[in-house]
Amino acid sequence: MKQGKVMQKYDDLWQAIEVRVRENNDITHVDMTTDTARGNAARQRIAQIFVLEVLLSRHREKYASSFVPLAGEEALYHLIFKRTGWKPFEVKQLSFIDAMFVLAELFREETLPAEVRAVLRSQGVKDEPFSTYDFSEKDWAPRENEVFLKR
Repeated sequence: MKQGKVMQKYDDLWQAIEVRVRENNDITHVDMTTDTARGNAARQRIAQIFVLEVLLSRHREKYASSFVPLAGEEALYHLIFKRTGWKPFEVKQLSFIDAMFVLAELFREETLPAEVRAVLRSQGVKDEPFSTYDFSEKDWAPRENEVFLKR
């Protein structure tokens, strides 16, 4: 896929996630355009979901098939299953926050493609932690998000 198309897909995905995060958590335009704790936490949350979607897209490319497409949250479950060896019913009981905890090492900047790092920088994501624990689990809509990164 050409560089420009990839970046456009990333931008479209970012915007879809941003709209959902803002709506679910009453994040204002002012929050998103100023250097406030709430705005930085919102950008961190959007980035967290954005990176997860990129990771899941890469996982689908490697493991999915027309018989088992690993759609939506199934890709997350399969990724955790492959990394931990836990039984599927155990993996499916994890909360979103717990799933992020299990996969924490994959979110390190050096493991991300250069294009993803560029998107994070362009969106003003700071290289410091901001708490996202009070954000809605509804922020992640895997079946809606995955369409942006399909080839």
